[in-house]
Amino acid sequence: MNLDPDKLVVLFVIALLVLGPKRMPEVARTAGRWMAEVRKYTSAIQGELHGVMGEPLKQTSALRDEFRSAMAEPRAALEVGAREVRSSFDAAAAVSVPPAASNGAAPVEVASAPPLTGRVPPAAVPDDPGFN
Repeated sequence: MNLDPDKLVVLFVIALLVLGPKRMPEVARTAGRWMAEVRKYTSAIQGELHGVMGEPLKQTSALRDEFRSAMAEPRAALEVGAREVRSSFDAAAAVSVPPAASNGAAPVEVASAPPLTGRVPPAAVPDDPGFN
């Protein structure tokens, strides 16, 4: 709830008109006490939630960090292998076949391979991978 100074002045004037100058200080004190109680209860609830959830959060963070560190080496190895496969594929695609020599046959054209996009064609993905 955003209360700008203009809105506070309007609320104060309305409260003054409704309550009158005699009851206004008493109502303001009561409202202040209620606000203090609400803040006390909310801070107590927040503290309790932090206490209850603190240990599970630490455990899950530790597990996440452990998993990331355990997967760093295999991931790096996979990335190196993928780069090697890509570079060897690109090198093989760049090699051109020389035309046939003296046997009189027509030269054979070699179609270039499509570029690697990192996507698996739909036909290569099984219908039921067994992860269900």
